[in-house]
Amino acid sequence: MRKLILIFAIIWVSSSCKSTYTVTVYNLEPAPVVLAKDIKRIGIINEVGDRATSENIASLEALVKAADIKLSREGTEAALEGLLAELQKDKRFDTVMILSKTASLWERESNETKTIPWRDLKNLCLQNQLDAVFSLAFYQTDTRIMEKKSSMEELDMLRTRVVIPARELTLETLIENGWRIYDPFEEKVLDEIEVNEQVVTQAKGEDALNALRSMTDRADSLVSKSRGSGSAFGMRLKPSNKAVERQIYIKGSPLLVQAEQAVIDEDWLEAARLWQMDLNHEKPAIRAMACHNMAVLYEIKNDLDKALEWAIQARTHDDGKAHSQYLETLKTCASQKLQAEKQWEAIALLRK
Repeated sequence: MRKLILIFAIIWVSSSCKSTYTVTVYNLEPAPVVLAKDIKRIGIINEVGDRATSENIASLEALVKAADIKLSREGTEAALEGLLAELQKDKRFDTVMILSKTASLWERESNETKTIPWRDLKNLCLQNQLDAVFSLAFYQTDTRIMEKKSSMEELDMLRTRVVIPARELTLETLIENGWRIYDPFEEKVLDEIEVNEQVVTQAKGEDALNALRSMTDRADSLVSKSRGSGSAFGMRLKPSNKAVERQIYIKGSPLLVQAEQAVIDEDWLEAARLWQMDLNHEKPAIRAMACHNMAVLYEIKNDLDKALEWAIQARTHDDGKAHSQYLETLKTCASQKLQAEKQWEAIALLRK
């Protein structure tokens, strides 16, 4: 018993003595993919093969597999539609279209690698007057089935709620999809990524099959995830804000401790007032912490120039690893922001 109390005491002390508070900042980063200025007409193709439907659907596993095959088809369509919608919003492109019936490009007996020959891709672009091809390279789902005893309420003959034995069914579906951008005329793959996402669905029923039938939102969740994947791939052509975590010091001096509540409340004016009172602290380490906090504050405000000034002061007071690393991180963020802003300017010119 004493040992258990001691363990809880150690955990409590550790949590109460945490010296930093985590905040989220958003930094502008350049687009991962930059297309040539003369790419104006885009075709979207589906390289995913069609899976055969299971004939034996008597068991739970077979039912889930059959459902996954159907959902994979719907998810594939949603992914392509998500990409189409995102690219159509990009005014740099004159035409964006989904090309159907393109399976013959790679499903040939002589094509063991199941890849599209550059010659055929080039002919596809010439036939449809396209400059580049975006492709859903693969799409597959893999579902893990978990079942356990549970209970549930139902109405009896007298319309009274009673508790009955039940089975709780959990399906964890991993969605794996890959995307490519082809430039057939240069014979280059301009971009290639793989995205993994998960959909978890739970339901109860008198038995596992009834629980499965009651999972009415599973299809919507999978289709939504897939559409989002396509949209996210299209957004790789534009700069975007990326969320990253930063640490604010909340221990070390009475003023840093006092500022903690202001940080939690996001009362940055009050937090800054307290931190600045520590800029003349007798200990260099405390002065460095206060400067570091001010740097994070200006990063939150998206003023990286000011953030850099404060980070330099922090390292001047204390040239330890943490302050040096943060300064280098801010330099990288500032460089990426400048590159992203130039990209936005170039995109704006192309849209005119």
